[in-house]
Amino acid sequence: MAAGSKATLLSVDLDDVACYHGIHGLPPPTAAAQRIVLERCLPRFLELFAEVGAKATFFIVGRDLERDIGAGGRGATLLRDAARGEHELGNHSYEHPYDLSAWAGADIYGDLKRCDDLIRGLGVRAQGFRAPGYTHNRRLLEQVAALGYRYDSSLLPSPVYYLAKLSMIALKGLRGRRSASMVGGARSFFGRDRPFYRGDVGLWEVPISVLPGLRLPMVGTFVLGSERATRAAAALDYLHLELHAIDLADPDSDGFDPALCKRQPELKTALKVRRERLRWLLEERGGAATIAGAFAR
Repeated sequence: MAAGSKATLLSVDLDDVACYHGIHGLPPPTAAAQRIVLERCLPRFLELFAEVGAKATFFIVGRDLERDIGAGGRGATLLRDAARGEHELGNHSYEHPYDLSAWAGADIYGDLKRCDDLIRGLGVRAQGFRAPGYTHNRRLLEQVAALGYRYDSSLLPSPVYYLAKLSMIALKGLRGRRSASMVGGARSFFGRDRPFYRGDVGLWEVPISVLPGLRLPMVGTFVLGSERATRAAAALDYLHLELHAIDLADPDSDGFDPALCKRQPELKTALKVRRERLRWLLEERGGAATIAGAFAR
């Protein structure tokens, strides 16, 4: 069934490779591996989105953008061109610290402002924010509002996801590996699954979608992990699909550490398979809009 009338929001977190090494308790990645997200994954997303007529919000990690600019700015050029092509650029913090919500307000603001300045350097004013690891609270959102942003998109109302995260952290601890992921912040994984206004902080909250019932998360790891999950996402009347750069990473040619390939779920499925599932989903949905674009409708 054609799904062009269905509402679809699309966002992509451009988490750098260091984030995944931290999650799995691995040593820092090589300098070459640090270039994977903006130089290899980002172009694949832009190419695919152009093919299917989809627009997306790209949430940028400031340290990775700053590193890229210092190395010639290939990724920065792609992001600048993407914004000119009606994609959206959002703030995903500078350092991507999983415990950002536990910081003092002034320190939170300093981190977010540093990323915001880099985005402005691309000629773009960010309108939205997503917290590292989804973990957010009022103190963090107050600093988001202080930047003059319009919305937050950190809520992932999936208790199943939260329990899976806790299990992963515990398992790694038993194996002697400390994960950078945060145990706290349970409230970030419960609540409403449609956009709503938070008067306490003066921001719209735009949650990531979940499936009815078990509230399985509509994130790339799950949605692109099986054909059945992809079809379930396609059938929703409203879908806010969240992807990560690693969803279009190639474990065979991008230069990942083999230890990461063994541990990260996305890298266990061939890039061609993940790409075709995403392409089919976006075609079935009739394209997609940015988060900010949805407000303009």
